[in-house]
Amino acid sequence: MTPKRLFDFLPLAVQSLTQPRATLRQILAIPLDRSEIILAAWLVIVLNLAFSTFFEILAPMPAGGSSTAVPLGTSVVVLALTMFGGAFVMYRVGRAFGGTGSFDDSLKTITWLNFVVLLVQIAIPIVSLLSAEASGLVILLVFVIAMVQITALVMELHGFTKVVPVLLGIIGAQLVFGALLLVVLGMMGVTVPMESVN
Repeated sequence: MTPKRLFDFLPLAVQSLTQPRATLRQILAIPLDRSEIILAAWLVIVLNLAFSTFFEILAPMPAGGSSTAVPLGTSVVVLALTMFGGAFVMYRVGRAFGGTGSFDDSLKTITWLNFVVLLVQIAIPIVSLLSAEASGLVILLVFVIAMVQITALVMELHGFTKVVPVLLGIIGAQLVFGALLLVVLGMMGVTVPMESVN
């Protein structure tokens, strides 16, 4: 059965935690044109913003009364650059190393990855309301899940077979992309508030 509604993707997201490559094959098999993939990517961006805003409202105000929340406009720019720029990097770097994935499939993959990670990280603010120590463990778990997912998905997308080179390539690409993102945001005059440590 081809998923058609947002809720139809929830079982696939759960399945992706244990079978990421098989699940991605199902996602890539869904017939979508580029405009529909872009729309799906924007939907995930909006969901990300909605969840972060909701839990930001629930979170207690830090001591001193000053909020470290990122402005909505900045969040939109960062998420959009991360989503679409990440898809381009996933496509170009993968092809440079002999991968076979297309740009459209890369955009599908990065959108799916962000959807799965979004669902997993919902636990972070919930647990943080109960225990700061437990939230640290959950954050670490989410990071591990995200790295396992992206490694498996890139391998499936581009037809790679060796885990270690893919993992190292992902880490290298993320470092370079992160640095470029900071430069682009700086050129656009977009600033991300940083929490000061006293």
